Amino acid sequence: MTKTDIARTMIAAWEANDLNKVASLLSDDFVLTGPAPVPLNKEAYLAFQSVHNVAFPDWKFNVSAWQENGDTVRATIGITGTQTGVFDVSKLGLPIPPVPATGKFTRWPVGEELIFTIKGDKIIAAHATTLPGGGVMGTLERLGVNVPMGH
Repeated sequence: MTKTDIARTMIAAWEANDLNKVASLLSDDFVLTGPAPVPLNKEAYLAFQSVHNVAFPDWKFNVSAWQENGDTVRATIGITGTQTGVFDVSKLGLPIPPVPATGKFTRWPVGEELIFTIKGDKIIAAHATTLPGGGVMGTLERLGVNVPMGH
């Protein structure tokens, strides 16, 4: 399996809400940076994914390009999803009350990237570039939540 295949498998598992498959692809010391206000270790990342899957069960990354270079795989993305479940970022430690389902279809900025670092057959790190309006804070704003400054 190529490193791009591993990244594709991870993205497909997220979209299928298969947390066990995602967990099996991540190293124990995995870290995600970018979309949340703080880096997320493996356990926190799986919680992050679960929060998004509950809120946006039709979440799609809509990958438009892949680039593999050594241990790095870049996926250019344009995420879409409809918020039909509760978006509860308090589970991520953010002091923001749960957002009830709005039914809003959301399109995050096209051109963001997921950048995976893969050693052997495990993803050891991922970084999501966040364009204006992206990430957790952009999602909250898009859903009509006033996010206090400083968060």
